Amino acid sequence: MKDAGQGGVRMTLSEHIEELRTRIIRGLLAVAAGFVVVWIFRTDVMAFLRKPLDEAMRTLPPDKVRVIQTSAGEGFVTYMKIAFFGGCVLTGPLILQQIWGFVAAGLYPHERRVVRFYAVPGFVLFFAGAALAYLVVMPWALDFLLGFALDEAGIDESLLTVSSYVTLMAWGMFIFGLAFQLPIIMVFLMRLGVVEPSTFRRWRRPAVVIIFCIAAVLTHPDVVSQCVLAGCMMVLYEGAIFVGSRVARPRKESA
Repeated sequence: MKDAGQGGVRMTLSEHIEELRTRIIRGLLAVAAGFVVVWIFRTDVMAFLRKPLDEAMRTLPPDKVRVIQTSAGEGFVTYMKIAFFGGCVLTGPLILQQIWGFVAAGLYPHERRVVRFYAVPGFVLFFAGAALAYLVVMPWALDFLLGFALDEAGIDESLLTVSSYVTLMAWGMFIFGLAFQLPIIMVFLMRLGVVEPSTFRRWRRPAVVIIFCIAAVLTHPDVVSQCVLAGCMMVLYEGAIFVGSRVARPRKESA
C-alpha cells in the first residue's frame, strides 16, 4: 500500500476508492463469519443475555414476570439481531483493523504512534463498561423497575417482549462501553495539545451537570443506572485529567 505519511507516492482517488472497497468487503466477510458463529451458539447467547433478568426475577413474587413474543416472527428476528450484533462484537478487532489500515495511510508516523497507544486501553475500557452494565447495573435496574411496577404501581403481571428485552440489554451494555471511552478522548486531546489539563479542571462543575444530563438521556428511566453511569463518568473524568496532565507535561517542556 502506498503511504504518503512515510514519504511514499500519494494514492490516487481511484486507488483510495478501490482500497476502501476492498476493506469494506473484508469487514463484511468478517461480520458474516461472526454471524454464523454466534448463530450456532444462539441459545447460549440468549441464556447469557437473560441472566440479569433471571437474577432480578428471583427477588420478585413467582410467576409475575414473563418474556413473550407478540408476533409469529419476533423470536426469529430477535435471534437474527443477536447473531448480527454478536458477530460485530466477535469480529470487532478485525473490523477495526480494516478501518485502521485505511486511515493509517493518511497519517504521519508520529500520528500513528499516538493512535496506536490508545487502541488497547480503548478495548479494555469498552468491555469494562459493558461488563459493569451486565453484571451490576442491569440486574439492579431490572429489579428496581419490575419491583416498582409490581409493588408500588399495583400491576398484577409484567410481560416483556423478547425483542424489547434484548434491545434493552444490548443498548445498556453499548452505552456503558461507549461512556468508558471518555478518558481515552480526553487524554488523546491533552497529549496532542488540543486541550490543556487546566481547561478540563476549570470545566469540572459544568462537566458534572453535562454528565448527569447525558446519563439521564441515554440510560433507562431509573435512578440506579443513571447514577451509576454518571458516577463512573465522573471518576473517569478525574482519572483522565490525572493521566493527561502527566502525558502533556513532557510535551510542554520539550516545546
